[in-house]
Amino acid sequence: MANGTQALHDHVPVLRGAAVKETVLRTRAWVILAAIALAAIAAWPFLGAQRAGAAHVYVAPVLPDYQYRDRTVAFYEQRIKTDPQDQISAKLLGAQYMQRYRETQDVGDILRAIAQEQRSLKLQPQNNSGAYEIAASGYTALHLFRKALAYERAAHADMPIDSNAPAQMASLEMEIGEYGAAARDLAIARTIKNTATVMSVQARYDELTGHLAAGRRLLQLGSQQTDQVADNSAQGRAWYHFRLGELAFSSGDADEAKAEERLALSQFPNLEQAYRALARFCWATKDWQCALDAASKGSNIIPEPETLGYEADAQRALGDAAGAKQTQELIFAVERIGNAYHINDRLLAVYYAEHGVRLDDAYRIAQREVRSRGDEIYAQDTLAWCAAMDGKWGVAERAAKRATRYDTQDPRIQFHAGMIALHAGKRAEARRRLEKALELNSQFDPFYADQARSVLRDI
Repeated sequence: MANGTQALHDHVPVLRGAAVKETVLRTRAWVILAAIALAAIAAWPFLGAQRAGAAHVYVAPVLPDYQYRDRTVAFYEQRIKTDPQDQISAKLLGAQYMQRYRETQDVGDILRAIAQEQRSLKLQPQNNSGAYEIAASGYTALHLFRKALAYERAAHADMPIDSNAPAQMASLEMEIGEYGAAARDLAIARTIKNTATVMSVQARYDELTGHLAAGRRLLQLGSQQTDQVADNSAQGRAWYHFRLGELAFSSGDADEAKAEERLALSQFPNLEQAYRALARFCWATKDWQCALDAASKGSNIIPEPETLGYEADAQRALGDAAGAKQTQELIFAVERIGNAYHINDRLLAVYYAEHGVRLDDAYRIAQREVRSRGDEIYAQDTLAWCAAMDGKWGVAERAAKRATRYDTQDPRIQFHAGMIALHAGKRAEARRRLEKALELNSQFDPFYADQARSVLRDI
């Protein structure tokens, strides 16, 4: 890669020419959305004021761009057929495939996106940082984190004045447990420009390293910034509220957590993550009908083991034992035929461990997850709990120590570490961890929260 001031000046004409062409293509594609955009603009004052009244922050109307995704994809597919050497259309088509994946969870779109970005990079390997980043998004979705990180690093080298690549590098470094590197790359990203993306990654870092309140405040700022721009995708805007719901729940505010997930779904009705989170919050608070409704809708979008687990528990609590058994059989099927890329590994392991089924499988899956993610906090927590449930207490104690090294303010992690400490005879640590779990959220789990209270009465 070329470096230095002269190299930057040498690239300016290329960048300008590419930018003009890309702008033209984007403009043509957006003609598809003209009618719905005009309708939204007409309603803009009412919709913006409706949400801003309570928060004192302006919120732009949400454009249902997802309704026209297939048409936008078709536009760029035709461009590629017309001109196979058009690297910009290839890059933009890959971006549309990735966005459609986020909206529909079709893994095939990830593979199509990566193929188009590789095509674009083959045609233009330099001054093409966007293609590197979209390819990285694809590999991230496949949980190929180290490969994704290599692409983000290439994007940063190609365009060092853009804050997105170092922010995404930090996000990926957290996925593989390299928190020191993540902190350094976040500092670089903030120095360049503190965007909503940078804020969201910093919020995740704060959340994982024991600063939940700070992370929650920062994510709120990022969400507000994102909600002020009508051109942002409905799914992208909804994702911020999904994450705000997660942080609110970890902080013990179940009502706000549920409200954020419902807001996310009002912005993008197909957000499986929001249904899954809402199901978990309702499950934890023993609102079984709410849990069943949310989990059923989420599992209809994609049958995630975690979501199906909430559905089965809700069916069981509501007296539908046969339905719960069928749902559990579907979870087993996910492992057999629906997890080729191991995207669901952690969710499968957690379900098995928490329900006392297939414990050897849970432990094996958790080990595989650690091989993939290294020292990542949740991978270590999953291994700790799966090992404990399978009677491998030495492994559990070592993994729990790794999972709690930053004292992450997640009541589940604190509970797991507390129970493992109790088994090891470390009563003071057990008490501290269990009290912390309940202090964070007294209703973090419909079963474990009660168990924590019972244990605390006895020690």
